[in-house]
Amino acid sequence: MNFIFSVTTQIQFGAGASRQAGTLVKSLVAGRKSASAGDVLVIVDPGIRSTTWLKNILASLDENSLGYEIFEKVRPNPRDEDVDQAAIQIKEKKLGAIIAVGGGSTIDTAKGASLLATYSGKVRDYAGWSKVPGPILPVVAIPTTAGSGSEATCWAVITDTCSHAKLAIGDRNLAPVLALVDPLLTISLPAGITAATGMDVLTHSIEAYLCTLSSPVNDLLALESIRLVAAHLIKAVTDGGDQIAREAMMLASTLGGIAINNADVAGVHCLSEGMGSLYDAPHGTLNAILLPYFMSLWQRGCSERFARIAEAFGADPRPDEAVSEVTKLTRSLKLPSLKDIGVKKTDLPELAALAESNVSNPSNPVPMTALDYLGILERAMASELG
Repeated sequence: MNFIFSVTTQIQFGAGASRQAGTLVKSLVAGRKSASAGDVLVIVDPGIRSTTWLKNILASLDENSLGYEIFEKVRPNPRDEDVDQAAIQIKEKKLGAIIAVGGGSTIDTAKGASLLATYSGKVRDYAGWSKVPGPILPVVAIPTTAGSGSEATCWAVITDTCSHAKLAIGDRNLAPVLALVDPLLTISLPAGITAATGMDVLTHSIEAYLCTLSSPVNDLLALESIRLVAAHLIKAVTDGGDQIAREAMMLASTLGGIAINNADVAGVHCLSEGMGSLYDAPHGTLNAILLPYFMSLWQRGCSERFARIAEAFGADPRPDEAVSEVTKLTRSLKLPSLKDIGVKKTDLPELAALAESNVSNPSNPVPMTALDYLGILERAMASELG
């Protein structure tokens, strides 16, 4: 029963929360004003540039006399070169805070840019745990997908464009100071993205619940997140305008973020991160494809916890029911296969080795070697769940 639990980010949750950005950010930059052209850098996903709700967020900055610069060079699986450019813009304009409006890639880009703008260097210099020298420029996260939970974590995953490796940076100082979690921002999210990001939420929560670093308080959050996904993801995908489903999925995402922040992810992420760097494939989609195969392997090692996952799905409390429910959910979403993404059989040994070397590999609920990862990849390529 010995554990540490913390939520380092202030979370403001609810419909319309994003419209308070100007008022709340103004207090963050109040002591950092300069004669620069702008006070904050707004990092946005290019895909949301013309949305009404982004215009509302920017209007709230105007209403509070906050100048701002826009940075929209954000790509899926964020790159260190984009982080570098954002950091340069922050330093040149002497900006006092960063607002990230977008999914996990946008929020992770903001974390990395704030870090480099504060302490210089390169992303690779800070890879690993607790290598950030101290506080960074304030980051305000406004998530627009129910997926990564990055608004509630002290981690950023950035791709090194030279080595193509995904670099994980973890430090308490990296957490956003404020998260404005507004479910209304996900109403217009396409069904495919809703499905993939929703399965990312489920993967976070299941891995946080099963991993070796789980704790009693964290378990409550992870199980509730699993329950919310089981009850509402299909509705959010099939009826994107359903506000109840969108709100439930947004809450599940934030709870999942808190859960992995206080525990860890596990083998699904160990494998998907390497695959994401090699194929530049969507992170949530990779997690969704792989999750059932890992659960099939893990169920014998932690049967009691699998029974509780089954209960969260509303099924009989049996380990095999947990695997069955997740498999059915994944199949119902009609996501692409590994072959569709472009995974090649010749790459499987390299991917397995990368997974074994991942920082989260020791957190697996059962020990896993490169050979175990290779077996999962081979089964996933053959599309044989069992």
